[in-house]
Amino acid sequence: MIISLSKTQYESLSESEKRVVDYLNRNEAKIPELSITSLAKKTFTSSSTISRTIQKCGFEGISELRYNITQQTQKKESYDSPYVVNNILAKSFRECTQTIDSINSIDIFQIVEYIKTSKRIFICARGFTALIAEELQMYLQLLGYNATIVKDVMWMNKFQHMISEEDTLIIISLRNSTPELSQAAKKARDCNAKVVTICCKTNTELEKYSDITVIGHTEKIMEAHGLHVYSRIPLLVITRTIIEYIGL
Repeated sequence: MIISLSKTQYESLSESEKRVVDYLNRNEAKIPELSITSLAKKTFTSSSTISRTIQKCGFEGISELRYNITQQTQKKESYDSPYVVNNILAKSFRECTQTIDSINSIDIFQIVEYIKTSKRIFICARGFTALIAEELQMYLQLLGYNATIVKDVMWMNKFQHMISEEDTLIIISLRNSTPELSQAAKKARDCNAKVVTICCKTNTELEKYSDITVIGHTEKIMEAHGLHVYSRIPLLVITRTIIEYIGL
């Protein structure tokens, strides 16, 4: 039985919520395969009732419920089971929710003000993270801002000749493993430019030179050729928030 409630808790539920709890407990093995919409149809309730009931039972949402069922199932199933997919979805859920929880709305507002009042916006990133930077640059350009992406470390080393106090530097880094990014931040700060860091690791060298630092929560995707590969979903969540705010 995946949902265990005391008699008092159960009796405090509405009739439709009790019907949902009873269905979930009777059909635990099917839950990882069902969407909220499917559950609503099978219990003759609504999607909002399903979500509300799951939260009343102590889960943040259906993803966490699926994850708990999967954890129990894995004791009996091999890792070739399709249920393992729910572990992956649960990781994405944690990345999004924990990143959103850590975002300070005042910081986002201030970053947007920096962008709106800057003559130029420079975006620094390296490796796979440069793909996130390119998307941010594209959206800023669509909105009419003068945005330039800097991926070459040689350019970063000469940043003091490129940037001025009228500009803003946005550094996007997953775990700040590139020392040139910190050097670029320092050079920009020395030129009195505004410096914003979007990262998924705290207490890095970048934070010392940043006016604002926004930290996301990332988890490991895989290990390949001796490298640990981490998700960049949190960086997308943060940059999307900035772009959508500007576009309002």
